Amino acid sequence: MDDHAPDRLRDSVSTVQDLVADVLADQEAIEDRLDACDAYVVIVADPSTGALDSYGPFDGPAAMLDADRRRRDLDAGDLGDVNVAVVRHHLPDPPAGRHAVVS
Repeated sequence: MDDHAPDRLRDSVSTVQDLVADVLADQEAIEDRLDACDAYVVIVADPSTGALDSYGPFDGPAAMLDADRRRRDLDAGDLGDVNVAVVRHHLPDPPAGRHAVVS
């Protein structure tokens, strides 16, 4: 049995909490580092089933927080092989006249 596992878990939780605190404390700086787009979407892909889900749209910091929460939930469910990514979302240019955007 690994006697250091509780220490590593405590360090990992502390690191995630520090990251979330940094994101919340400095949202403007993080938004400046993100690419210009209309919004962000969190993509969750399961390579074993081929399932692909998207969540959003979010602003940059909210997308990062949502992706982090989903990653932690998947890891807690022993689904570490499932991929979580934040991707840019661009709305289509509206055609002339009336239109509708479906997401």
